[in-house]
Amino acid sequence: MSTKRRSVSSARTPTLSRRRVLAGLGAIAATACGSSGTAATGSGSGSESGSGSGSGGSGSAAQTGGASGSTAQTGNASGSTAHTGSASGSAAQTGSASGSGSGNGSGASGGASHDDGGSSGTADAASTPEEDATQAADATGGAEAGAGSAAGDAGPLPAAPSWDTVPMCVASNTDAQGQGPFFIHDQEGNVDVSLYRQDIRGRYNQDAEPGVEMDLYLRVLDSTSTTCNQVPVQDVDIYIWHTDGQGYYSGFGVRGGADEQHPDTPYAGVPSTNDLDNTDRFLRGVQTTDENGVVAFRSIFPGWYNGRDLHIHFVAFKKGSVTEGRVAYDKANSGGYWLFTTQFYFDPTFIRSIHENNQPYLRRTTLSAYANAILENEPGNSQIHAKASLSGDTSGVGGVVTAQLQILLDPS
Repeated sequence: MSTKRRSVSSARTPTLSRRRVLAGLGAIAATACGSSGTAATGSGSGSESGSGSGSGGSGSAAQTGGASGSTAQTGNASGSTAHTGSASGSAAQTGSASGSGSGNGSGASGGASHDDGGSSGTADAASTPEEDATQAADATGGAEAGAGSAAGDAGPLPAAPSWDTVPMCVASNTDAQGQGPFFIHDQEGNVDVSLYRQDIRGRYNQDAEPGVEMDLYLRVLDSTSTTCNQVPVQDVDIYIWHTDGQGYYSGFGVRGGADEQHPDTPYAGVPSTNDLDNTDRFLRGVQTTDENGVVAFRSIFPGWYNGRDLHIHFVAFKKGSVTEGRVAYDKANSGGYWLFTTQFYFDPTFIRSIHENNQPYLRRTTLSAYANAILENEPGNSQIHAKASLSGDTSGVGGVVTAQLQILLDPS
């Protein structure tokens, strides 16, 4: 049956009430909790920068490429769980696709198919003037946010897999790298994209392959409870950010400029935490934990850059925090909203299974720094590893990674 979706990348006004509306649009059945401990505040070494160019926002009707159907988006594939490639469906993206009964106003059928990074474009095939206006606003928001802000919204992720085999009730450690230099709070910077979204796909170089998709589920538990596995923490804002498959972060440096990032060479402080020079926002986002303490993100499996182990950043705030500028957040400088900061990793064997079978990761495995970048052996490493598996692949090529992690924190 036809489903109408609206992009979460539309233009916003820099007010808390507007952000809360966007949070509601982007929220999924997920919540977060965390563990107590003092977060390290050292500036992370490593090229945690990125002035990437990913995709723009999506409209609630078909976009770019002559797609038809009230909710079909750029894409050419079908099926409730089709990933990357061609399909038709209510959330199909990338290419030129048509929904069942194509034509103006006819809804495309199908589930939540994934795309290869998405692309922005002008809305095309609205059934009502109101939808035309909505699509125009959504598409404009994506374009104004800059290339690489996020992939088009492909609908909510499936419910989180069982947590029975995911380690819990083990104190979550901070990481010696702390927050790192390249955190971006929602509303920080003049961009027309909200970080409150589930779909954060995108990449720096649109000529490169998008990488292997990753459905990431995080569950936050109360570290002060004696039955931690039964006490999830609701209404916590979970920020994550990580590199694309080539090792680029979004938001920092200028493409072709003196502070452009170069992930193949050792990071030497350029760009710095103050070089928030572009509006790209791919592979970073926020979700608010649900009653189960869970959040979920549709992303791609990370790459790495020279100077750091492959990792994903995690920062938790009480719901309602506001930006304090370029600071390493703690209780004192966040008005009491900050809860926990860490970074988490993946098992080296699993990393190899992705990086040594898929582009754009594969080309970079010939770099001398690769072998060490996947070992998770930095001093002060949190030793927190996400549980990860790959499905839908052909002998390790393609497919979708499903990753899960439970974090303990003190919600007070």
